[in-house]
Amino acid sequence: MIAIKQDAGLRIQYYKYQNLNEKSDQFGKWYGRTHMLGTVGINDLAQVIQNRCTVRESDVLAVLSELSDVIAYHLALGYQVRMPGLGIFHTTITTTPADTKEKFTDDNIEKLNIKFRAERPQTQMDNKTATVLKYCKRPVYVDYTPKSKKKKEDSEGDTP
Repeated sequence: MIAIKQDAGLRIQYYKYQNLNEKSDQFGKWYGRTHMLGTVGINDLAQVIQNRCTVRESDVLAVLSELSDVIAYHLALGYQVRMPGLGIFHTTITTTPADTKEKFTDDNIEKLNIKFRAERPQTQMDNKTATVLKYCKRPVYVDYTPKSKKKKEDSEGDTP
């Protein structure tokens, strides 16, 4: 189980990586990239929520399961979905260009995407700062070398 602590020392970790794409005008330059420790799934979230309030884990799981479906439904209807204290989910599309407006058709749409915009730390809601990063302070460097990326086959995460 992942415990949430009210600790000023919680830090997002990052590592340094070099752009090795020879076709890039930024070839050889160094950047920072966040280091993820793993994935927290819906069961982990439900357990933490249960420990922070009077709702049972099974009830939390039921709500979270429905939440993902309801968000998807409203996105499909064409709405943005705002989660106070978290941010906004919205849809975007990837398209190929057309020479004229008349020549642009549904066939130019290549991919439908769902994006997320986090609330900014300055957002005020109910007299308290609402932000996704409220537990995070300045990122801290970790010495990490990423493993080579492998093609995933039939992999499904813990989160729905």
